Amino acid sequence: MKIKSTLIAATGIGLLVGSMVGVAAQDEESDVRSVAYATGTAGDPQAVVEPTLRRTSDGQLQIRGLRLDDIPVRFTDSRLSGLLTISSNGAGRDFEDGHARLEPRTYRIDNDGGAWTGSGERILASSADQPRPLINHESMVLFGEGGYEGLVAYVFIELADEEPELEAVILDVEMAPSPDPIAAKERRDMPVPQGPMADSVGPAPSGQTGPIRDARPEAATASDQSRI
Repeated sequence: MKIKSTLIAATGIGLLVGSMVGVAAQDEESDVRSVAYATGTAGDPQAVVEPTLRRTSDGQLQIRGLRLDDIPVRFTDSRLSGLLTISSNGAGRDFEDGHARLEPRTYRIDNDGGAWTGSGERILASSADQPRPLINHESMVLFGEGGYEGLVAYVFIELADEEPELEAVILDVEMAPSPDPIAAKERRDMPVPQGPMADSVGPAPSGQTGPIRDARPEAATASDQSRI
């Protein structure tokens, strides 16, 4: 298994990569309605739409319009294998000697049996003095279409390690609605910190809390480009 440099340099998707023998060849056959756990690999996108990068006046890096078309993915459960397309935006900030950003994404996998569509996020935090990202996760919830109608797949990608892991669970369930937002509680109902860290709880100090930067809006720098 190796990480293909073209995938990281051009897209930063950070998916688990392996030698592809074609999505038609599958490790195992699965009943179309069965619940299953699967692992997978992904190849390079066959087409890439590069994003627009911009620094805002307050120093935020905005990423808009990244699209990765027809990434061949192969799972041990053939229902998730096919061609994956990703559409992505993002927003990030620098901190000390590092950078962090969150990327909301939409996904679609197509194969002969149907399709999977849904959304998710990628979270990335990196440090200049660390060879690997501090955090680099991607997760998505996909809903089946066509022959997979009624199925839900959760896909998780761990990217921070040298050997990334891509895992999925397929469920034959009706997705539960999200709970209502948690309302703010009155102060008397909130727990009081206990232990040695209790004395550190309090308002943040006033004044400069981050690195000084030029506040003028400008195009993304070469350093910004390297983070995508």
